[in-house]
Amino acid sequence: MAKVDSQLAALSAMKPTELKAEWRRVHGAPPPRVASSLLARALAYGLQCAAQGGIGEKMRQRLTGMRAARAAPSPALAPGIQLVREWGGESHHVLMEEKGRCSYRGETFPSLSALARHITGAHWSGPRFFGITL
Repeated sequence: MAKVDSQLAALSAMKPTELKAEWRRVHGAPPPRVASSLLARALAYGLQCAAQGGIGEKMRQRLTGMRAARAAPSPALAPGIQLVREWGGESHHVLMEEKGRCSYRGETFPSLSALARHITGAHWSGPRFFGITL
């Protein structure tokens, strides 16, 4: 256990470039593009699992079942529905079209999320931005 503790301490002292190199060494692949703190946590979890056996079979089955569950479908908005959203001191009027497309100020967007990104300049869930709930 003392070996794991010293390895965990070494991880917490590593610089971002060292964590990325450690990830490559352990996984044989480039690290995901996440914060260094998350890389350190993931590496620490791997060390602890190797030392203590990881999660039990029941939990593994639960997690597998959760992964298999489908996300709730986004609400279908019938063509012709108009949405209005106040943003940046303006009213934004959107007309829903066929297959989830939408019209806004003479332009057609493939989805509400693409339109929300156009309006705000940031990534938004379109249904969330326009206040649509199931």
